[in-house]
Amino acid sequence: MGASERLTKVGPGTVRFARIAAAVFTVGMAVFAVIPVAEVLRGYPGVRGALGVLLITGLTGGYLWLGVRAVLGRTARRDLLVLGTMTALTVAMPFTAGPSWLSIGFMLPYAFAVTLRGRAAWIGFFAALVLEIVLASGQNPSWVLFSGLQSMLTAAALAGLTIFATLLSELQRTREELARFAITEERLRFARELHDVLGHNLSVIAMRTELSMRIPADQLPRMHRELTEIHDIARRSLHDVRAVVKGYREMSLEKELSGVRKVLESAGVKCDFAALPASLSTEVRVALAWAVREAATNLLRHSDATVCLLGVEEEGDRILVTVSNDGVRPERPSAPAAAEATVGGSGLAGLDERLSQVGGNCDRHLEDGWFTLSLDVPGRPVAATLTSATGDRK
Repeated sequence: MGASERLTKVGPGTVRFARIAAAVFTVGMAVFAVIPVAEVLRGYPGVRGALGVLLITGLTGGYLWLGVRAVLGRTARRDLLVLGTMTALTVAMPFTAGPSWLSIGFMLPYAFAVTLRGRAAWIGFFAALVLEIVLASGQNPSWVLFSGLQSMLTAAALAGLTIFATLLSELQRTREELARFAITEERLRFARELHDVLGHNLSVIAMRTELSMRIPADQLPRMHRELTEIHDIARRSLHDVRAVVKGYREMSLEKELSGVRKVLESAGVKCDFAALPASLSTEVRVALAWAVREAATNLLRHSDATVCLLGVEEEGDRILVTVSNDGVRPERPSAPAAAEATVGGSGLAGLDERLSQVGGNCDRHLEDGWFTLSLDVPGRPVAATLTSATGDRK
């Protein structure tokens, strides 16, 4: 399973686990502050020792503040003030805490990496490391080199874990927003269809009713004709509404294939579609209708195709449907991956999930500029059936 396919399955539980793991490691690393504190208390009694403990405590507190806020995805302008304070405390550290303060040298680079953004984060990360090495230049070179390397690796690991957790959280929020947007778009589409179906008929009914009210009482035959026509229009309107709702809840494989052919041919793509077996169950036909629609959408978005082929092979009680197209853009080698990422509305994994509900699966293949989506479905009805195009079971 590729990284992109694994990311499509990220859910709230995974995000929560990543955040907890990042928070535990970040807070746990603060324990290393015990080393310089013990060294200061043992080697520098009096005012210098108290000042050293105060500086170490302040640096650790700032590290925890910025680290926990970064894991939670919260930012504020005052974080820059905390970062500046940590830098000042680090500069004063060698004069009060002795060489052991390098054991928490990872805190300042980490703070820069998770507080700043973009290039500034990288510059701040390495600038903090250089600053600490310069401040410790009077110590044993081997110790300074070892501590600097340790600080860099520790800070990089913690920052990577924190940033990964925040990116997963942002991915989850983005997917939720896209889902809400898709629902809104579908509601608008449904509303437009109802408006188109009912708008004209209701306007006609209102006009004919108003005219009927003006017919003299002695012209009952004419009144009867008008009311009969109004009644027929109302019945047609009811029939149209039911047709819209039925089309909203169900998909027809034949209509999708016909619509896909018209759209592709209007875009200059030559279509050669093989006939599908009539023995396919309803739930399998619904799943294939969605697959064909999404395959055509990705063809138009991510290729310069001139030919689209739909092949059908029967192997025992299985049916293999392949949708192939040429024109994979060579200047954009990531296009097939992008196409795969959007198949089925939530990536190849989403389409595979839809097909698995009817006992099928999907695969893709790229060769010599041709992209092929293979759909393996059962030729016989399965026990679990779909009640709608959304993939609900009954």
